[in-house]
Amino acid sequence: MRLNGVQRLLETGLIISTAFAIFILCALISFDPADPSWSQTGEFIDVKNITGTAGAWLADILLFSFGWLAFLVPAGIQLFGYFAFKRPHQVLSLDYITLALRLIGLVLFVLSSCAISSVNFDDIFYFSSGGVVGDVIAGAMMPAFSFTGTSILLLCFFFAGLTLLTGISWVQFVDTLGAYVMKAGLWLWNWLQRKRGQWRDEYEQAELQPALEGNAAEVKMLHDTPDDKEISKQTQDKAEAKQKAPSLMDKAAAIFASEPKSKAKEEPAFDGEFKIEPDSLAPNTAAPVKQQHAALDQLDDIFADEMAFSATDDEGFDTVDALNELDREQPLAKSEPKTMPKPAVNGQAAHTPLNNQPLSAKEKFDQLMAEQPPMAPLPSLDLLDRPDKQKNPISEEELEAVSRLVEAKLQDFGVQAAVVGVYPGPVVTRFELDLAPGVKVAKISGLAKDLARSLSAVSVRVVEVIPGKTYVGLELPNKHREVVRLSEVINAPKFEQNKSPLTMVLGKDIAGQPVVADLAKMPHLLVAGTTGSGKSVGVNVMILSLLYKSPPEDVRLIMIDPKMLELSVYEGIPHLLCEVVTDMKEAANALRWCVGEMERRYKLMSALGVRNLKGYNQKVLDAKAAGQPILDPLFKDTDGMADGPQELDKLPNIVVVIDEFADMMMIVGKKVEELIARIAQKARAAGIHLVLATQRPSVDVITGLIKANIPTRMAFQVSSKIDSRTILDQQGAEQLLGMGDMLYLPPGTSVPVRVHGAFVDDHEVHAVVNDWKARGKPNYVDEILNGDAVEDVLLPGETPEDEDGEADPLYDEAVAFVIESGRVSVSSVQRKLRVGYNRAARLVEQMEISGLVSPPGHNGSREVLVKNNAN
Repeated sequence: MRLNGVQRLLETGLIISTAFAIFILCALISFDPADPSWSQTGEFIDVKNITGTAGAWLADILLFSFGWLAFLVPAGIQLFGYFAFKRPHQVLSLDYITLALRLIGLVLFVLSSCAISSVNFDDIFYFSSGGVVGDVIAGAMMPAFSFTGTSILLLCFFFAGLTLLTGISWVQFVDTLGAYVMKAGLWLWNWLQRKRGQWRDEYEQAELQPALEGNAAEVKMLHDTPDDKEISKQTQDKAEAKQKAPSLMDKAAAIFASEPKSKAKEEPAFDGEFKIEPDSLAPNTAAPVKQQHAALDQLDDIFADEMAFSATDDEGFDTVDALNELDREQPLAKSEPKTMPKPAVNGQAAHTPLNNQPLSAKEKFDQLMAEQPPMAPLPSLDLLDRPDKQKNPISEEELEAVSRLVEAKLQDFGVQAAVVGVYPGPVVTRFELDLAPGVKVAKISGLAKDLARSLSAVSVRVVEVIPGKTYVGLELPNKHREVVRLSEVINAPKFEQNKSPLTMVLGKDIAGQPVVADLAKMPHLLVAGTTGSGKSVGVNVMILSLLYKSPPEDVRLIMIDPKMLELSVYEGIPHLLCEVVTDMKEAANALRWCVGEMERRYKLMSALGVRNLKGYNQKVLDAKAAGQPILDPLFKDTDGMADGPQELDKLPNIVVVIDEFADMMMIVGKKVEELIARIAQKARAAGIHLVLATQRPSVDVITGLIKANIPTRMAFQVSSKIDSRTILDQQGAEQLLGMGDMLYLPPGTSVPVRVHGAFVDDHEVHAVVNDWKARGKPNYVDEILNGDAVEDVLLPGETPEDEDGEADPLYDEAVAFVIESGRVSVSSVQRKLRVGYNRAARLVEQMEISGLVSPPGHNGSREVLVKNNAN
């Protein structure tokens, strides 16, 4: 009730301050010097001030004291009432130093403003423009400092007082003003450049138009009047057109040159021979006219070609030489006009050099690429569903109302905070809170469920630390949730411009910006979340991102799917190194093969003197480009049948995707964890990366060994804080909204980023997979699943799977221990002999086969069947 009472008092104060400010403003506006007041006497009749005698007295006192500054008094009263009501915590949280500085600033501002008004402005009614306060200060300063000095000092006090009162930073103001001036100047410069380009185009078009009109006139005259007078008139018109557009007419001057007939015979325009029937035309005039008719037809084609090539070859085109060259190659028919071949639209015929000029570098590159077989492009984005963009109908008024509601609810729980920033996103909206001094963040974190209840929200997540800011974040879910489609994120420049072949799409952050990650920098990823939280969809999104980013020669995949449902759809794509693994024993062989491949790559990189796979591929490709390929330094001719070492080739990145590794660890055992740990520790430089996903985020699945070697993690919605701490080492995942809402912990940081995962439907996955299947078939490596190539890859304390237990050098010692102790268990043998669990289990199983111990009972215990002779 006390807080509600405070709220009532604040609202009452706001009403009183508003009414008082309006009263003073009306009194000042309707002030009449004839009204009786403090400085005037008279009878109290016919007061013209609309606020009455009290208003006349109040306006007179303010104008007499402060002059023009009296009109700022209502504004000051209203601002004080507003801040006292809207931001009471800021007013109450002012310390003594800040309050004293504001009071000093207020005094300086009032005094300097009155003095400046008194010196520079005209009087108001019979009052001084600065009031008695301004007159006193100006009268004291003018004799000592004169007008200029007084103005400088008063301006200094004015700006200093305004800074102390309001906290305005004039340096920041100047910087902001300068930035806007620079933007305006840059915009003006760009506008001038655009206008300059338009003016240049208009000038060139105006220069070209008379030439085209002249050509049309010449064609008409030559076709209509084939006598010598008309031809001489043509020559004059042609010379005028040449003066108007010399760039085009000079190229055709050899065709329409006005020379005598004798010179025309000595220097013909065409080197080729015109074959004309002698009976069809007059002997003197027909041949020149026919020749000019053919030339005009050729000129029409030249103008068409000239317009087509105007953007690329405007200056190096020689029409006469081109026509002469064509005449030498193809003589004209009897009466058919000769035409130049049109350049091909696709650029094939345009590579022929005109005038025997050498090809440019770009033309050589285009010609070389045209000779190359076309590369298979990556899948088209048309295979994915387009986003149905329905923006959140959240207006600024609604955001402001929710901000005030958040502040009010926090005050109900005794927390004074102000909303200083609102960032609406596709799924949630973040409100940044500025806490009052002395309020701990842990207090708000403990109120998450209470705030969710009071705000009628599904869940409220408190972001205790926002990097680079001193505020606390409060994330509330939107009423209308948007669906983040894969197509709108994978089409973002952030994904397309990333050069890494292991670039993956995750989704969008709370502000709606795309989130893209690089698996090469992670270098491994742990994904966990409950059933239905969007974990499998997130894995599919990451796999499709790799399929859209890299061809099989850059990225190869090994997929392990214990559930036999999620990853089996990718069977048959050319990126796979082996079939999708569904048998967990084959999964162990695949991980062993990865360890062997990792060791082999490290040996190759050590022999070549490089540090990672990128350096290895670059060195191999450079050696091939130089014509000196590198031979395999690890070649060993064991049987004497090999021809010699083979050339080294580019090695692709290998991504191992395990959809449910908890089930694999349950079936195969502890050795899977050790294999995963070994790959996670060393395989980064070798280009082998892990993506582990599980729906059971417990400590027996996500062990400390795995977490220590996989720092990059992704947590979808979980059921408890314990599961969130198991994944992220901190809580927060239990407050997610599900359906792809996740917390992404980037490498090298401990602050998770909230990401709304992209959604991809099943038919989209099938469409992309079918597209890749049509492009090529997979090249499987059989040794990955059968384990033939990795027999020598053993963990410490292990023996090969097919080795007889009695051949183990510790078998006799284990038998002696069991018979002597009279009890048998795998753990006791493991502790006694200090071996691994798998090796101890094989020893006990061999004892069972040999008849030394009994099979395990219903409770898993065994009995020793051989008695100790010593007893």
